[in-house]
Amino acid sequence: MKKLITALCLAGCLALAFPASAAVRTFGPDFPKFTIDVPDGWTVTPRDDGCQLESPDRKSSFTVQTMKSGGKSAAEMAMAVEQGLLKQNPGNKVLAAKEISPNKTVMECEFDKVKMTVVVVVEGDKCCVVAAAGSDADGIASILKTVKYVQ
Repeated sequence: MKKLITALCLAGCLALAFPASAAVRTFGPDFPKFTIDVPDGWTVTPRDDGCQLESPDRKSSFTVQTMKSGGKSAAEMAMAVEQGLLKQNPGNKVLAAKEISPNKTVMECEFDKVKMTVVVVVEGDKCCVVAAAGSDADGIASILKTVKYVQ
């Protein structure tokens, strides 16, 4: 779990406290589900595979997506994410990618002309992909620190 939290923090840089009135919500497919604290004012959109959150000023957003890893490493899962981005729009691109460890890869991407950080973490048969963009990196990091898999 510490590895997941560390990787997610990379996506948002430094952490600041977020409003104390956060509501814990559960997202994701049957496997693996996760919980996340959603602060008041943030808009949350559930997805079949996770969720998307947007800051109150709409200048920052991120998605958390979970899936089975199928025995693949984080680098292999990151390549699949890259292929998916290109399939959605040929103008999307990965600007830089770095394998932090066999279970963690960080990519700097451009998606629809918006720069974002994508972190791919694999823990056993679970894979978590976080894509973050915007000016409130501290708020995003604070929220991402609350992500926990549901057993």
